[in-house]
Amino acid sequence: MKKFLVLMLSLILFVSSFGAKKLYVGTNAEFKPYEYLEGDKIVGFDIELMEAMGKEMGYEIKWNNMTFDGLLPALQMGKIDAVIAGMSPTAERKKAVDFSKPYLNFQTGHSVIVRINETAIVKKEDLNGKTAGVQLGTKQEELAKALGANIVRYDSFTGALLALKQSKIDAVVLDEQASAKYLKTMPEVKVADTIYDEDPGESIAVKKGNKKLIEELNSAFDKVVENGTYAKILEKYFPEKVSK
Repeated sequence: MKKFLVLMLSLILFVSSFGAKKLYVGTNAEFKPYEYLEGDKIVGFDIELMEAMGKEMGYEIKWNNMTFDGLLPALQMGKIDAVIAGMSPTAERKKAVDFSKPYLNFQTGHSVIVRINETAIVKKEDLNGKTAGVQLGTKQEELAKALGANIVRYDSFTGALLALKQSKIDAVVLDEQASAKYLKTMPEVKVADTIYDEDPGESIAVKKGNKKLIEELNSAFDKVVENGTYAKILEKYFPEKVSK
């Protein structure tokens, strides 16, 4: 009888595991505090939020860490179901994929980072004619180009910062939230100015036409806001943005 009960329990667990819904989500774990690595584990604001939303939707989240510029192509080819990576729904991106409602709605700033002894770049307009390093496929590339900078693209923004330290480029344009975390450990560089844009806040991308998943994501987001989970995650990663 005991062996029979153990067998039945194992069978139930197997069926339950086999039947669990999975959502394959792509991210780029180089963007603290949104998503980054602690050892081999992906952590960050986006990660905790997506996991909480997954529970509301009844999905097990299966993470895929890849290069930022490879995220949307992977989504379009059906290799993943969604992308959460501190990504804003720009007009150009909307041509390729669909987006959920914004999950962060505070104004986005982008830091113009220069070497500590830099005197030629003291405001964002000084990027005109200078070489600016950006992470390939990011909004910062568009913003720096609009200011007249000569763009140098890198697979990661850490690569861009290293090139700046080595005097290979004049500046790096990076999301201000991410730069605030990394610059604490980089005394060789500083923030010269900040570029602000009016695009909607960061959103979750899905394959074009996947209205069902958009509805599920939006509903799950509303639920984590209503039950207080969102506020806790926000305060953990962006305490300066939370009203006391």
